[in-house]
Amino acid sequence: MMMLASSPSGLAGGSDDRGYIAARVCVDYLYPVEFRPGLLLRVETAVGRINSSSWTLLAQMYDGEQAVARCEAVIVAYSYAKRASRRLDDDEREFWTRYLREP
Repeated sequence: MMMLASSPSGLAGGSDDRGYIAARVCVDYLYPVEFRPGLLLRVETAVGRINSSSWTLLAQMYDGEQAVARCEAVIVAYSYAKRASRRLDDDEREFWTRYLREP
């Protein structure tokens, strides 16, 4: 997930204790995909909403123009040192706002 790896906190458990955990992941399989040589699936990802300590990632997978799966994941800003959620810092909020989907 490139957005998460390039975020201000980097990868979970970074040295500055600004990690992330997935609190909820929901996948809806919309249409079957059968393997075939040269199969390429496209995934479009956006941020659905941003809260004080979490945000929701929305993703949709396509086989050509056919939507085949949809995913919603709630990601929580997390302190591994305190073993608790934490508020998003301003730079994190600014970063995720760039990917916010228009209603």
